[in-house]
Amino acid sequence: MEENISTVAIPDMPKVAIVGRPNVGKSTLINRICRIREAIVHREPMITRDRKYYTAEWNGKLFYIIDTGGIDLKSGERLSLQIFLQAKKAIDEADVVVFMVDLREPLSPMDEEIVDILRKSNKKIILVGNKWDSEKGNYYTDDFLKLGLGYPIKISAMHGINIGDLLDEIVADFSNSCEGSKPPEENLPCISILGKPNVGKSTLFNVIVKEERAIVDEVEGTTRDTIDSIVNINDRLYKFIDTAGLKKDRRKEEDLEYYSKLRTIRAIEKSDVCLILVDSTEAVTKQDLKIVDICLEKGASVCIILNKIDLVEKKEIDRIVEDLDKKLDFARFVPFLKASALKEIGIPDIFEMIDLLIKERTKKVPESRLIPMFKELEQTNPIYVKERKFKLKFMKQIGISPPTFLIFSN
Repeated sequence: MEENISTVAIPDMPKVAIVGRPNVGKSTLINRICRIREAIVHREPMITRDRKYYTAEWNGKLFYIIDTGGIDLKSGERLSLQIFLQAKKAIDEADVVVFMVDLREPLSPMDEEIVDILRKSNKKIILVGNKWDSEKGNYYTDDFLKLGLGYPIKISAMHGINIGDLLDEIVADFSNSCEGSKPPEENLPCISILGKPNVGKSTLFNVIVKEERAIVDEVEGTTRDTIDSIVNINDRLYKFIDTAGLKKDRRKEEDLEYYSKLRTIRAIEKSDVCLILVDSTEAVTKQDLKIVDICLEKGASVCIILNKIDLVEKKEIDRIVEDLDKKLDFARFVPFLKASALKEIGIPDIFEMIDLLIKERTKKVPESRLIPMFKELEQTNPIYVKERKFKLKFMKQIGISPPTFLIFSN
């Protein structure tokens, strides 16, 4: 069946793109403006790679901030061109572009190249000089007059200096107010795409949102942060989240890996459905099963997707299904599907399964069915707590998504 799928246009709220070279403090500024710690901040360059949207408010005006990766076209990094293309899309979408420079470093040729790109966009450009941590430091403020954008607004994203002045300039031409203008993602079904590194999560995400939102590369760990997008499927809205690959726990974990993992766990916690991708070209691992366990523990509904079936013989896929069935003895109720994100095989089945799982997790079971069912389970599978047999007195459902039950017993 042909699915009617489209990425939902972000509503009539102004969009502000934050652009600049790597490590000038773009993600730090976004965390400061949005009063969150969602964007990963790290000393290593090129941590932000895909463009990511955040909701912000200032003086009663609501707007989107778009975080972008650092632009460095002369870098030898293999992902630098893809990062630039993502930043270029953010510039094209934006109503206002905040061009951020590091005041502790002199004007660079790359700063000048970025300004040339911005001028061609015909967007309002706000020059911002970051890392102005005190008045006594040595700064290259006058150096940036050569860009023809006037003096930069001097700020410290880390310490919150002059952020209000910057926000006043950003919203100066915005006319919308917060009243009746809420982001569309509130109360939408939330679906996370999870799995080990390199199982095809970003490829599936791009297929679903019908856009190159996530950078795809064969190098492990390309996605380091969560990216989300709202999608219209057959006139119903869903929020899909692409996540960083979950590696097996190690005693010594780099702080960057730790923060990526933390963002992924947060995505699971706010998800209704978790699509867990398993690579059909490899054997099922303990880490695949650990991810299933984490999702169930956080109260999400789960579907396992055997990805890359276009690369494997049918008998091998059948063997993996059999192996999964044995190893999932702790969660026999979890369904699994076969798909190829690259070849777009099995995508309609995934959407159908998402709707089925959402329907199941929003069910309300009447007490007239619930208590007899549990009483019957007591007889066939008795439960003992501290050597005392569990006896049900009363039970009722007190919540949905996930279904939550209150039990009175001995």
